Amino acid sequence: MTGTIKSSPNGGSVDEKANNGTQYNFTVKYNITTTTQSFKFRKVSATQIQWKDNSNGT
Repeated sequence: MTGTIKSSPNGGSVDEKANNGTQYNFTVKYNITTTTQSFKFRKVSATQIQWKDNSNGT
């Protein structure tokens, strides 16, 4: 995803953070708009990942 955003005509930036091998967060900022998207994932087990939906906080 990072490569796609950075190579698009209007570009953007991606800020990635991984914590303890169980938490992965990234924020996407687009240059053409004021839009910022944040994504949060947490490793629950060897076969499960939990996604926190920031739009409603679940």
